Amino acid sequence: MAGVKALRCPKCEEESQSRTEFLCPRCKVVMEAVIETGHLTRSHFLEIRRRTGRSIWRWHEFFPIRNSVHVVSLGEGGTPLILASRLGREVGLGNLYLKNDTMLPTGSLKDRSNSVGLSKARELGFETAVAISTGNAAASAAAYAAAAGLRCVVMVPKETSFAKIAQARAYGATVVCLEGDFDNDGAKLYSAAIERFGWYDCLSTNPYRNEGKKSYAYEIFEQLEEHVPHWVIHPTAGGTGLVAMWKGFNELLALGWAHRLPRLVAAQSEAAAPVVAAFEKGADDVQPVPVGKTVAESIRVGYPSSMGWRALKAVRASKGTAAAFNDDEILEAQSLLGRFAGVFAEPAAAVSLAAARRLRERGILGRDEIVVCNITGSGLKQPSSIRFSEEELRPIAPTLTALRQHLEGQKA
Repeated sequence: MAGVKALRCPKCEEESQSRTEFLCPRCKVVMEAVIETGHLTRSHFLEIRRRTGRSIWRWHEFFPIRNSVHVVSLGEGGTPLILASRLGREVGLGNLYLKNDTMLPTGSLKDRSNSVGLSKARELGFETAVAISTGNAAASAAAYAAAAGLRCVVMVPKETSFAKIAQARAYGATVVCLEGDFDNDGAKLYSAAIERFGWYDCLSTNPYRNEGKKSYAYEIFEQLEEHVPHWVIHPTAGGTGLVAMWKGFNELLALGWAHRLPRLVAAQSEAAAPVVAAFEKGADDVQPVPVGKTVAESIRVGYPSSMGWRALKAVRASKGTAAAFNDDEILEAQSLLGRFAGVFAEPAAAVSLAAARRLRERGILGRDEIVVCNITGSGLKQPSSIRFSEEELRPIAPTLTALRQHLEGQKA
């Protein structure tokens, strides 16, 4: 296993030997785990590829855990990278791939983060984990805390999908539904509870947890037979996925295993698009934006204060872009994923396809470029987003005549 050499501030680059102080005392930004990988050679890469396990832990040299006895895994990672040819033809892309994280243990990308984060919690000796989330992170933290033998408290906004609340509760978590301004009042309560009760933080304010999504880079690189895609499009709320992927691909490049870097796209809902707003203004940091109602509830974050500025930096460094979409565009993308690729994604996860479609229409994505859309969450998280007419579900008599009439009515 790898372990952590130090925690380093990504702004001033000061290092700390403390393992539990997550904020830089000078800059007040989230520290970054420094993991020594410079000793790895091509032989190590070939050995990794020969490993039989498919979870993210086959890449354990890149994660901040010293002893494998602490690893908490539910089999996360190794999700399919689907060449979606039929869907690609529909949107004008000849090499469109879907990284299908709907198949992760709790149905969302958060499992990549929480497997690493809760492994570190166990290594550090914590007893209670806490997450504040619009749903996916809460359910995932609850599952991994249960596997680790830790108590878990999750805080969610009162509008959260019942399916996500039920999932977290099924794993034994204490669920707290919050009223008020979730981004502000909820965040203050969360920080105060961590400080007062000594709970383990399961959000992007935890540098260990943030390492988990680097696994996107490793898996995509391996699944493309040691090729790097031209573009990776990622649904974006807090920005951790973009930051972690960029770090992962840069690690592969620095080792000489990969020979170029992808361009990144931050895809958001128009109802909550602080990263897009900052990108379009040329700003160096995100600012709070008003949050509206949206079907993309999993990425409904108005102020990603922890990692937003780093997501902007990663997108710009990659020569990528950022775009936001309305609910109609997001639901159409969700429908296309289901009808043309057989993937049932929650609306927030489908925003990556909405971005691929628009960017291709505008000529930003080349027809023959390799484009990966990260599909970050299962549609079973939010089944209410699928609409049916009353007529579609009206029972019919069990006769061929009634069946024919029903089918003809659906065509109309």
